[in-house]
Amino acid sequence: MRSNNIKLFSISFVMLFLEIFLIRWISTEIRIFAYISNLVLLACFLGVGLGCYFSKKNANVLITIGMLVSISLAAESQPFQNITEMLSNFPDSVIWGQILKTSSGLLVLNGTVLTIFMFLMILVAFIPLGQILGKLLDEHGNIIVGYSINVIGSLIGIWCFNIFSFFYTKPWVWFAFAIIILLFFIPRKKSDMLLACSASILILLITGMLNFPSPIIWSPYQKLIIYPNMYLDIQNGWAINVNNTGYMSLLDLSEDFVKRYPGRYDITERRYNIYELPYQFIDKKDAALILGAGAGNDAAGALRSGVKKIDAVEIDPGIYKLGRELHPEQPYEQKNVAIAIDDARAFLKKTKKNYDIITVGLLDSHTLSSNYNNMRLDHYVYTLEAFRNMKERLERDGVISVTFGVRRAWIAERIYGLLREVFGDVPYVFNVGSDNPGFGWSGTMFITSNNLEKLKNAVERKPDLKNYIAEHSITGLGRIKLTTDDWPYLYIEKPGIPRMYLLVIVAIMTVLFIVKKILFNFENSKVNMHFFFLGCAFLLLEFQNVSKAALLFGSTWIVNSYIISSILFLILMANLFVYYSKIINVKVFYSLLLISILILYLMPIDIFNAFGFWTKSILAVLILNLPIFFAGIIFIHSFKSVSSKNIALGSNLIGAATGGLLETVSFITGVKSVLLLVFALYILSLFYLNRNKIIN
Repeated sequence: MRSNNIKLFSISFVMLFLEIFLIRWISTEIRIFAYISNLVLLACFLGVGLGCYFSKKNANVLITIGMLVSISLAAESQPFQNITEMLSNFPDSVIWGQILKTSSGLLVLNGTVLTIFMFLMILVAFIPLGQILGKLLDEHGNIIVGYSINVIGSLIGIWCFNIFSFFYTKPWVWFAFAIIILLFFIPRKKSDMLLACSASILILLITGMLNFPSPIIWSPYQKLIIYPNMYLDIQNGWAINVNNTGYMSLLDLSEDFVKRYPGRYDITERRYNIYELPYQFIDKKDAALILGAGAGNDAAGALRSGVKKIDAVEIDPGIYKLGRELHPEQPYEQKNVAIAIDDARAFLKKTKKNYDIITVGLLDSHTLSSNYNNMRLDHYVYTLEAFRNMKERLERDGVISVTFGVRRAWIAERIYGLLREVFGDVPYVFNVGSDNPGFGWSGTMFITSNNLEKLKNAVERKPDLKNYIAEHSITGLGRIKLTTDDWPYLYIEKPGIPRMYLLVIVAIMTVLFIVKKILFNFENSKVNMHFFFLGCAFLLLEFQNVSKAALLFGSTWIVNSYIISSILFLILMANLFVYYSKIINVKVFYSLLLISILILYLMPIDIFNAFGFWTKSILAVLILNLPIFFAGIIFIHSFKSVSSKNIALGSNLIGAATGGLLETVSFITGVKSVLLLVFALYILSLFYLNRNKIIN
């Protein structure tokens, strides 16, 4: 029994570790996977679920290692890395770095086929792990203890990967660690071990030694590649590729440097770069807040413009570290610059300061905020409520400047509409930075103020500024659906599932249906619908909690880790409750579950902001996750009573994968309404409770 418990812990640990790092790594190397709702997570769940169905057959972990070799080769190959370009040109969604041209039908077909191929490789990799898990749980003498070991292993797997991320380790280290654990599940045959070790070395070579020559940093959020930034024939700083696409620079725009190259720079044009231009709209320059401070260009621009006190907010500690070490003007070393490594929205809620100007500088991150939802890091920064938070932190005559790399006209219309709704008008919208690329990135700048009359008077007093705006002005912006905390999807044109999502999801569902019909006519293949709906509802509930936690505490990796950990902890508490209690009627807990879901639906999330940080943290975690506790009681009570535990667990995981697909409903109805779907799914699980011959 002890040996089986160790195996159960180990397989649970390595499954979660593999799942999280594949989500992170594949979404970075093949960026389309960071946009299609939880596709890697869906493949992992389906693989484990199908493995549970096959748990009566011998598992071969060599298949997992072989698939990891194939996944590594594919992810580092040009055809798979081109998937993003093949599928990114649908007009109703935006992907950073997309080429705005019409993709041919053949390119779209190729991209779809390659995406499905990667999906199936991940799925197959997890089938042997699911077989081992299903067999160990099915044969366990005490299923509550067994399932608790499974949850504890998963919890530690999550935090182990977080520790790896915290220390900026690279993917080859993640692979090496996971493979060492997988080797314990390989039969002790000399040929099998030799094959496994050879495949492992190949993976490490692919993901470690055969990489870019430029320095690579894997921060807790993103992959950062640093290389010299060249303007004409001179190096004017450094450039950073984020997740394999051009994204950021660290530029020397100091007066000494610019004057050193009069043939390449015109010092009179420097004031019109995106980093300094916002400060021409204000007279009082006592305090500035920079949201999305990056590696320091914005802070350097504020310093050159004479701002006395600067608060710079950047979520990625890796980017801040590069800025502090490499930025030619060293803005983060200046005493009047205070850096906060935090989520922009979270900082706005914490700070009590007011500012003469708030600048939102090219904060479009296009990076997943969590492994368990379809939000980007910046989604909750560009909402109606977020701009209201910014307005509250402005002085009476304060100005707000938003600069964005607009890829579609409707993005500009959305930001314009948000600012107009909050401030009453947006008098200045213009393109900036395209005249001289040596002065930095280009974008669209939106300028408005708490005091519109004073803002307009300030521009009238500066003829050069007025003329520059007139020459670069953007007009004729129409109306579009505004983003809110309930519908925060900045990169989707309107409520609905974008065509790219639909194409890939329908293609994958079609392939899975065909594969099931051809290959999976195995005994006891019927899905246990009670556990299917429990899994489906649970993942959607998890999506809700992670999304709401991002609103309350920010979209940082540590917040996500704490929320997922609290969910797993409450599942353990539910197991403990069932272990020591005799449940006469599980329908009582169904009633408590459904009531708690309705409370969450009716309760405004801002109610928690009335409390201090620690009180808010405790109350939010307990109340938001209360349905998880009741759902956990229902699950483990049913699980210990069902005869075919491997089928029940497989059905639950396949249901969770389906829940991952159903997350896209929030694109249509908003995040909050997903709770009504959760409510309905738990009703369905209750309906099938006795129909699956489960003792209640």
